[in-house]
Amino acid sequence: MEDSNEEIEPCRSIGPHELDVVKSQAVIKLSPVQLPAHFKRLECNTNLNLPPLNWLTTSHSSHGLHQALYQSAGFASFRLGQMFPDCVGEVDVVSDAENIKQLLKLPYSAQSPISMVVHKVGNTLLLDEFDIQKYLLRKSDDDWKWLRTFILEHILSFGDKQHNYCLKERNREALQTKNLLSKFLYHSLKQTGDGGEYDVHTTPTQLTSRRQGLPITGPVLPEPKIEENVPDPKSSHAFNRNVVWTFEDIRMLIGTDMPIFGGPNRPCISLRLRDAAQPINVLTGIDYWLDNLMCNVPEVVMCYHLDGIVQKYEIIKTEDLPYLENSQFSPQVVRNVAQNILAFLKANATKAGHTYWLFKGRNDDVVKLYDLTTLYQNQTTQAAEESESPPQQQVNPFTVPVGMLLYSVARNMKNTLQHISPRTAGSIRALLDNCIKLLPKEQYPQIVSSSHYILSDLHVPAGIDPKAPKFEDLDSDTQSLYDDDEEDEEDYDDEPLDCDGIYGSDKYYQSAEQSGGKANVAVRHICDALREFKSHAKKSKPAPLLASTAERCTISLEHISAGISCLQYFNGNQEEKLKETETIAKQEEKQRILHEEQNPNMARPFNAIPLPYEQLQVTQAQSQSQSQSETQSQPQAEAQAQAIKKPNAKAKGSKSKELATTNTSTTDGKSYTQLSAKFNSQHFGSWNVHLKLLLLEKACLTGATLAEHHYESHQYGSTLRSIELASRCQQVLNKYMANVVSQQSCLLGRAGDCFFQMSKNWEAIDEYVRQYEEQDESTRVIGEELSLELGEEEEEQLPSLAPVKNVEQVMMNSCKCYELALEHAQKAESNELLRRLGNVRNELGLKYMYWAQEEYREVVEKKEASEAAGDDKQEQDNATAEPLYVKLTVNSYDCLRRGIEAFTAVQDNVNLAFLYCNMGRFMRLRAHLTMPNESAITLDSQKAFYNEAFNYYEKAKDCLDTRKANAELWDLVNWELSTATFTLAKQLQDHSAADKNSLVEASKEVLELLQKALRLCDVEHAGARQVLYSFRAGLIHKRIASFHYSQLRSNGCCDLSQLPKSTLQLCKYHYEKSTQILESLKEVGDLLVVQLERISLHEFLAELSTHSAQKIKQMQAALEICLQCQTIFGHVIDANSQVDDEFAAHLSLFESRLQNALKTLTKLLLTGKDPKQLSALYKRMYMETLTGKHGTGAQHTAAAACADEAPPKHLHTLLGRLQAMCDAHLAVG
Repeated sequence: MEDSNEEIEPCRSIGPHELDVVKSQAVIKLSPVQLPAHFKRLECNTNLNLPPLNWLTTSHSSHGLHQALYQSAGFASFRLGQMFPDCVGEVDVVSDAENIKQLLKLPYSAQSPISMVVHKVGNTLLLDEFDIQKYLLRKSDDDWKWLRTFILEHILSFGDKQHNYCLKERNREALQTKNLLSKFLYHSLKQTGDGGEYDVHTTPTQLTSRRQGLPITGPVLPEPKIEENVPDPKSSHAFNRNVVWTFEDIRMLIGTDMPIFGGPNRPCISLRLRDAAQPINVLTGIDYWLDNLMCNVPEVVMCYHLDGIVQKYEIIKTEDLPYLENSQFSPQVVRNVAQNILAFLKANATKAGHTYWLFKGRNDDVVKLYDLTTLYQNQTTQAAEESESPPQQQVNPFTVPVGMLLYSVARNMKNTLQHISPRTAGSIRALLDNCIKLLPKEQYPQIVSSSHYILSDLHVPAGIDPKAPKFEDLDSDTQSLYDDDEEDEEDYDDEPLDCDGIYGSDKYYQSAEQSGGKANVAVRHICDALREFKSHAKKSKPAPLLASTAERCTISLEHISAGISCLQYFNGNQEEKLKETETIAKQEEKQRILHEEQNPNMARPFNAIPLPYEQLQVTQAQSQSQSQSETQSQPQAEAQAQAIKKPNAKAKGSKSKELATTNTSTTDGKSYTQLSAKFNSQHFGSWNVHLKLLLLEKACLTGATLAEHHYESHQYGSTLRSIELASRCQQVLNKYMANVVSQQSCLLGRAGDCFFQMSKNWEAIDEYVRQYEEQDESTRVIGEELSLELGEEEEEQLPSLAPVKNVEQVMMNSCKCYELALEHAQKAESNELLRRLGNVRNELGLKYMYWAQEEYREVVEKKEASEAAGDDKQEQDNATAEPLYVKLTVNSYDCLRRGIEAFTAVQDNVNLAFLYCNMGRFMRLRAHLTMPNESAITLDSQKAFYNEAFNYYEKAKDCLDTRKANAELWDLVNWELSTATFTLAKQLQDHSAADKNSLVEASKEVLELLQKALRLCDVEHAGARQVLYSFRAGLIHKRIASFHYSQLRSNGCCDLSQLPKSTLQLCKYHYEKSTQILESLKEVGDLLVVQLERISLHEFLAELSTHSAQKIKQMQAALEICLQCQTIFGHVIDANSQVDDEFAAHLSLFESRLQNALKTLTKLLLTGKDPKQLSALYKRMYMETLTGKHGTGAQHTAAAACADEAPPKHLHTLLGRLQAMCDAHLAVG
């Protein structure tokens, strides 16, 4: 009978007390029991000895009462850690609630024993009850032999062996009490449909959150098997509630089965059965109080009975439980115990992977903590030394579960955190390093290889840009989840431990390091105020993951190679078991569907049909992703028909994102997540293949990143080694995955860059070869695995990246890499690759051009030497064999042509202009080469090639349009065009045709070319070529003047008046311009030639003159030019340069023309009128030029001294005297 309207009386036996606030909060992580059980108040005198009809039922309506009292939790901390790996590392303790209560009741339960195993995972301690009788003493000798022997010989060798360590009461009275409580709980459970609904929105169970699947931010990795997660795989106890309980400053993940009831007036209560004849003791009160705190239950309802007959109900608030009469206890003491026992454990249980045993026997006043792993290792080592035999390794049953939990926690941290800071990465690294140490790779290759993969991904995360990898540093690091504890641990090392100074001479506490693996603390010591338990063990927090790019890549490759080395331990039995499991799962799914069809769910009266809102959202998300994957996979249906390639047809996208070089990092991150989800949906049928591809995928990214680092460091040999590794990994991935965006274009493109840079730094080729040949152990292991996967045909598809000591072959390898990269490249990447290919083609074409020129010069020299020696046989041999320069010329033209095609395809006008310029240079070279089938170079063929060169130069200018586009390149093209024009003009002017008709046309063409060359001389813009342009302009003016002079001589006129005045004026003008330019540049050789030609011109005009006055005028002009040459010889003397034969000949000619001018003027003035008596002056001047030959006396001595001087200095002195004589005569006259 329900008594819903009658209020339960409050308890009257609560003593007076002040409000002592206890900081407690409980958040339910997961609870199979969604709502509190509906409480039914029993009538007075109800007989609880009679079992109710629903007693021990396991249906959902029983609200978990069937397991609240009878099922043992076993090693619950391992199961909790595997269920909630996100909590491990963030909470202080993971354990069963009963273990926590047992520890917190230490001050009030001196007669109760404690036996728990403790393990450290990150910053979290795992506590589990360790029943010695169950797990050791009642087992066979082979089970846990090492632990059994140690405990019996060293710990339980004294005292009451039967009761000192017995943890639980197993007598008949305890069993009857438990059965009576179970019947009472089932009696108090109101059946569904009995009426009376209440609002449950305020109940604490509403904080329940189902554990959702891990967000997929990376590829799926193997999970530990159930039997590997816990030391007792047969135990499958699931708690009614899994709670994160914060007690003061301690956070604990606990599992509890305490039944929670509710009603219309009291929605959340705990229910207790008490014998009215016995008072509540302190332990029971603490037990009730802690249970309510752990579950956020505000009240407890006490049902009193006599011999199973219900007497009355009382209700007590949770905060009043410590102050019940006859069972009072101090919450402050419980807080102290909790804080001190945690500090004691953290100070001494410091080694991950070690098994610690927390033990207190009955009536003991000291709690002891044994480092069983260290003690056993010491014992085994000592025994081995005594027997002189190798120690026999025996299995620690906790090693594998701890290792698996370390792996699960690290994998969860890696997959769930959106931002992994260096400190967090260091914590994950520490977890996985310990996991790898604990788990033998021969027995657990899947977990070990997965750990190595995660470690490699920590150092080189997926999705980074190999060309600009960005890694986090400490400056951007936020507070780590271990920061608080790490700061505390740092304080531990500040000063040495002094037990006497802290605790006095009683030494209530002794650390594990002091006693060689055993720590102990007095019970009364941990009841006092908060203590500081120090340890002599050196505590080191996980170092943040900070390393350079090269170090990260090297460590990543080491983990990849270690993961690959685990693949050999995958045996066929595991793969067969996996396939059998999949087959069984499919059969069970078919049976389930058949059962549902035969037994459809029918609606029940008075029961609402629940709508699974949460599941609906998940289903919608899954259906959307599934529809997307189906849509994307439709075009790939044919490719997926292949047995091996089918699983991975969509998985390769993650590889493409790893090597992407775009700047859209956000988009890449999203795409990587989606592609990882696709990768996870595939089934290779074997973890071996799955993990192998993951490791090779990571090796591809790591190799690409390391290659970019080496390339920036100019270590091109090492770059090629890394690219070769990445390319081979990519080839294997392509083998298993169809329709994949390959990254070969990026890799081969960078390989082409390396070969090109080698050709530009050829002096270091030996160092590059040495770098390529260096190979570390990790690269060797990965390479051996790749060799097993790739056949000969697949290996041949990859180009050889080994550098050779041949610059031509190196540049050809560069071109080949670029061409292969273009075959795999997308449209956006192809333009850049075409530019780089065109650049290498251009450089190779120039090298071929230079080699052809050198080879042709040697052939010509050999031919001239053989002709001089009269060796006809050698000439015949040379005629039969094709000269090397011919092949080099053809290769040069082919490279330049293909370079032009590449830049034309990408519309790169600047580089295209550069190629056109080089092609013009090639045509100029070709114009001067004699092919084997040609006897000599004809002028017409030279003109044809030069015209081709002019066309290419004009195309180059058309590409640039104006000088503003690229001034430097424009000036280069203009210089080349000017040089070509001037060279052709010289060729035509110096080798003109013989007949008159062709001579006229050639002369006209020469003049046009010279004028064009003169226009191309850019003397306006300052630059390195401005002086060269000026010098060339001076030479062109000289040649134009010489051209006009030759026209005057060939005119056949007999009188000066008959000469074309325009031609004469042009001749004089260009001679004067040439003289000005060359004199400003101090080009004495060419300037002397111009002056001699000017003297010759005036002599020629004097010959054509009919009047003596005209003759005298022209010869005086010639004499004036001769006197102007004094500056030329002054420049020669200042420069102190050697006089060559040609210049010496010109000096002799100049001296003769000077004497001729003076002699002629003397004759002309003696025969005609001479009012100024110039004849005598010219005669003396003429005699001055002859004094070296005819002088006598003192004059002869002076002349001899002048003759001994250098010719330029002699002429300079002579002209100076002649000029002085002229000046003196003019002054007198």
